[in-house]
Amino acid sequence: MSDEKENRLSALRKRVRNKLISSRIASRKRERQAESEIIVQVSQTEKTNFVELENEVLSDGERRRRIASVLVMVGALMGVLSGALILQGNPSGLLNSSIFKSTDSINIHGFVLDEDGEPIQNVSIELVEPDTGNAIKKDIFSDENGRYAIDSVLVKEYELHLEKDGYEKVILSFQPEPIGISPITMVQGDGVRLKDELSQTKGWSMENAVALAIFEGLFTIGCALVGVHASFEIRRKKRYRRTQAFCWVGLFSRGLIIFGPALILLGMIFLMLDKQDFEDQQEMEGV
Repeated sequence: MSDEKENRLSALRKRVRNKLISSRIASRKRERQAESEIIVQVSQTEKTNFVELENEVLSDGERRRRIASVLVMVGALMGVLSGALILQGNPSGLLNSSIFKSTDSINIHGFVLDEDGEPIQNVSIELVEPDTGNAIKKDIFSDENGRYAIDSVLVKEYELHLEKDGYEKVILSFQPEPIGISPITMVQGDGVRLKDELSQTKGWSMENAVALAIFEGLFTIGCALVGVHASFEIRRKKRYRRTQAFCWVGLFSRGLIIFGPALILLGMIFLMLDKQDFEDQQEMEGV
């Protein structure tokens, strides 16, 4: 009986020992498997920076600034387009202007009419040098349509003498222009009638009109380029007042009359909503 009991205890010890050995082997396998795995850890600082960056990109202020920058940029580009259209408005007049060809000669022409607006034929016409009184061009007569033409005339001041029996003599002071001379009306009677076209056009000639158009086009493009610079200043958010001043200058570009300034003005309104995000405003608040 005692031998049987001893055998049972021996078998029990053997089973317990086998289980312990199996458990130790399994534990060692799990440890080796854990050591072979790659564990990626994200520090708390990196998580915080990522959250802050995400909040900054998606913030309302940043979105408004980006919208304002786009609006100002589009409005300024419209101004560049308007300036280019102004400069290209009358290229033929610019080329013919005496601004660039003050010593060139041109052909002049005009009409002679009576008081009823009917053409007068065979009117004697002379082109006279006002300082010397000498006739530069003579033996010129109006045709049946009252039209006359004088070829190859230098661009400077002249007098045009028109005579016909039964009509008053007309002395016209003028300066040749490519568009010709305005129609001259002759009145029946005797005497001399002076007509000064220089006083009417001296302050505002084609030359002045072309010069004004050039200045206007360049001024428009210049203001538009300042508006483009303002668009980049909005993204930099360095100086609020300076950025708004650039936007104000951009308004004078008058892109497509009202559309460009309207876009720039809308961008300035968006900019006012984020005034506190500019560095100079933050420094003032810190003081």
